[in-house]
Amino acid sequence: MARAVANHTRSRAGNLPADSTSFVGRRTEQAEIKRLLSRSRLVTLTGVGGVGKTRLALRVAAGLQRAFPDGAWLVDLARLSDPRLLGQAVVEALEIRESSPRDPMGILSDHLRQRRLMMVLDNCEHLLEECAVLADRLLRAAPYVQILATSRQALNLPTEQTMAVPPLSLPEQDGGIPSVPTLEQFEAVALFTERATAAHRHFILSEDNKDAVVGICQRLEGIPLAIELAAARLRSLSPEQILERLDDRYRLLTAGPKNVAPRHQTLRALIDWSYDLCTPAEQRFWARSAIFAGSFDLAATEAVCADDTQPEDVIDLVTELIDKSILVREEHAGQARYRQLDLIRQYGRHRLTD
Repeated sequence: MARAVANHTRSRAGNLPADSTSFVGRRTEQAEIKRLLSRSRLVTLTGVGGVGKTRLALRVAAGLQRAFPDGAWLVDLARLSDPRLLGQAVVEALEIRESSPRDPMGILSDHLRQRRLMMVLDNCEHLLEECAVLADRLLRAAPYVQILATSRQALNLPTEQTMAVPPLSLPEQDGGIPSVPTLEQFEAVALFTERATAAHRHFILSEDNKDAVVGICQRLEGIPLAIELAAARLRSLSPEQILERLDDRYRLLTAGPKNVAPRHQTLRALIDWSYDLCTPAEQRFWARSAIFAGSFDLAATEAVCADDTQPEDVIDLVTELIDKSILVREEHAGQARYRQLDLIRQYGRHRLTD
């Protein structure tokens, strides 16, 4: 780890929560994050809401705790709405006991100056500018601190390393359905199976239900939160019934845990949050580009925005929506093309008809 010292005799410090459910897969991503942390003291995990950025960050931080004598600490910003309270929120998360009226940033700088710790700065997207300023100041003041941030958009600092967290691995849609033992090697299927067993203790992935289970995971495109919400429906529905109802996934996938921020309790609330973080122009483009069933090119984006956006501004809109994990950029025959995940596209279609 960059400047981190593992040889220390004090007991392990920090406030990382214990896993309440099993952690599935992500070995490749964990290895890549550790590689990035060896190169930079600030690494940001980006990606669409529900893709598992927080769980992945916590898993990596827990695995690296021994490299940080002063601990690994979670600063959860999901419920923080006032940017002016960011510094104080970090002070409280790090359990710094100081009753002076000093500026929280001064308290943090002094407290962290000689400490070797990792900070997981979680859910930064709605406080992006403030988080960037805080991270920059702390990394300058505290040379032995590392920050692992999660956000739907990068903090955009010069020293930042970013990694887009991908969906879980899936069987190919065009191929046949593999055998059950082979299916269990795919992360999305393994996650659904584990959460399904928790929801309905008699559930077993079998030759009889594997087509439906794979169909659910494919329709939900390997997004962990969506898969977990679908598995929770096994308390009252069969896998086949869940699959049949995924055309109305925003009404179906609402059975999230109550101990998380409201926007992580339903699929609709999760995407509402992303939509609200967009400007009005970005929201209009999101909805209009939802008409494309597959990928589309820059000329197509200019066409859907032609009535209220100058052609020279379209590329800026596209860039912003890529940065915010709404558009996925691909390259075909030397040309950039764009697409939306189906859950993003379906949401945009609903907005287009509102």
